[in-house]
Amino acid sequence: MGSSGLARLQGLFAVYKPPGLKWLHLRETVELQLLKGLNAQQPPAPDQRVRFLLGPVEGSEEKKLTLRATNVPSLTTHRLVRGPAFTNLKIGVGHRLDVQASGVLVLAVGHGRSLLTDMYDAHLTKDYTVRGLLGKATDNFCEDGRLIEKTTYDHVTRERLDRILAVIQGSHQKALVIGAVYARDAAAAEEAGA
Repeated sequence: MGSSGLARLQGLFAVYKPPGLKWLHLRETVELQLLKGLNAQQPPAPDQRVRFLLGPVEGSEEKKLTLRATNVPSLTTHRLVRGPAFTNLKIGVGHRLDVQASGVLVLAVGHGRSLLTDMYDAHLTKDYTVRGLLGKATDNFCEDGRLIEKTTYDHVTRERLDRILAVIQGSHQKALVIGAVYARDAAAAEEAGA
């Protein structure tokens, strides 16, 4: 495959990250597998070099030696001499997920890394599923943290929880609308000034 294989390796792709795995470890695993695939390709035939070797004169009974031009393979480009052709790849990460979080991790290779900024600036919709345990508090807000407080949760009802979630969702929607109006006004001001 060689450098042409590396040139074809461009773009964005999604990878599922399970809980308990660091995003950096996942990125390094993907990089390792891509490098293995690139380096597993059949190498090109070695270049031939002309070497002058000592040898007996052809057709002569005397033990006279002479120099003869001979084609031999050049071992400077052999895989066992120079090592693997590819040792690292530039892989970008669209966002980072916490160790305990699971979800889709967007990775980019080659020129696809420049698309990560465009994707981030597009403010694409994100969907989160939150799981919690009522009545317990830990020191690091995770289920594996040290328990620091335990209480009852009988007062928490579905209606109250829905009401609080609606307030949170409303504040986020209001911030989104205000941000869009601000961006529109800034673009109009920039056009008027230009």
